[in-house]
Amino acid sequence: MEYVAISISIEPNTEETEEILVAELADMGYEGFLSEDFGMKAFVPAKDFNESHLRIILDTYGIADYTKEYIVSKNWNADWELRFNPVILETGKGCSIRSMGDGSMVPVWPPVAYKLVIKPELAFGTGHHPTTRMMLETLLDMDAKGQVKNRRILDLGTGTGILAILAAKMGAAVPVHALDNDLRCVHSCRENARRNRVAHKIQVHHADASFIQQGRYGLILANIHRNILSYEMDTLSRSLEPGTSHVLLSGFYTTDVPAMLEAARQNGLVLHAQKENEGWSLLHLTKP
Repeated sequence: MEYVAISISIEPNTEETEEILVAELADMGYEGFLSEDFGMKAFVPAKDFNESHLRIILDTYGIADYTKEYIVSKNWNADWELRFNPVILETGKGCSIRSMGDGSMVPVWPPVAYKLVIKPELAFGTGHHPTTRMMLETLLDMDAKGQVKNRRILDLGTGTGILAILAAKMGAAVPVHALDNDLRCVHSCRENARRNRVAHKIQVHHADASFIQQGRYGLILANIHRNILSYEMDTLSRSLEPGTSHVLLSGFYTTDVPAMLEAARQNGLVLHAQKENEGWSLLHLTKP
């Protein structure tokens, strides 16, 4: 497939600006993003490239300098592997995340309870982004309190499957349900579940939030766009088991928290805890 590679100069080059552009361009069909010294590169299938729409987005953030080139093919996964630095979380029992074959990048791995091997394959979720990191840290906190083991869990918008895989390793009730409306993510999650030897504990479905209503869960994980979270808050609430159940929500900015909390309140969900990292937020909600 032919792609268009857009090289975008960002001045000043900040992580926040880059993350905003990634979110905006992903909504326009862009499928890959690489950080560079000058800014970033974004890749979109040539059939989906719309330069006038691109200019509107860049103008919104005061960016005028970009170039484009057409690429016949690209080894996306090789680029990911080169830029995938190991992640080590020492919250609770601890967790490490690495790509295949990069064990030598950390001289001595700390004694963590959960070791994950992830190959992104263009799916979101490696532990590097603040939202994924907060979700992982909160899961580790809950595990230390005995709030994950034997609990029925759903991972909505699973991406690489990193959250579902960690939950399965923590002893969540089988099967952990992992949903995504992108077939590439479904494939990525299944492959990563096999790499981590928990494929028999996870059911991966090509589906949207409507699937949730087929079951009841003690914990729902959703690290997705704020608009989807707000729209589906009623579905999330109705899909929780009776008694104290939990919902972890992320994928939105700290400025979005008041609106998210109001949507939660209207659907019987109560704030249990809140985390912030680099302008992003996580809400840990419960349903009494």
